[in-house]
Amino acid sequence: MEKSRFHHEINRNYWVWLMNQKIDQFDKKILQLLQEDARMSHAEIGRQVHLSQPAVSERIKRLESNRVIRAYRAEINPKALGYDITAMIRVSTQQGRPYADYVANCPEIIDCYTVTGEDGAVMRVLATDVDHLQRIINELNAFGSTSTAIVLTTHVSGKSIAVPNVD
Repeated sequence: MEKSRFHHEINRNYWVWLMNQKIDQFDKKILQLLQEDARMSHAEIGRQVHLSQPAVSERIKRLESNRVIRAYRAEINPKALGYDITAMIRVSTQQGRPYADYVANCPEIIDCYTVTGEDGAVMRVLATDVDHLQRIINELNAFGSTSTAIVLTTHVSGKSIAVPNVD
């Protein structure tokens, strides 16, 4: 086997091995730090978890490839964009009226969950005013009956996912 092909095979085997590794205490600490500050440099993470920057970079790449880390986002204040109303809309979906395409393409629906119970779906919606909210509700009524609650106060939002067993 030629040298470059041999090295390629070793690299491929290494990455297969790396991708199949379980989440350990280092990974958990990295996940905790990234949830606190997704813009933290790999070097700074390395200092805090006592690993080299390249080791941190490899671990983060593996966590991304394995979809443990799904995205990096900025948390934006909806009011700064004119969305003064946040509402929770429950939809009692009717069989044969799929709503998934509508929800995926409606920018005001920022979360949608299929749930158990009488309601088939619960959605978190942003609206600029009551008329805007009413238009969204009217469109959702095509998929089943709706029930809406306007959010008055948010006590917890964007909370980090608890990473178990991190010292």
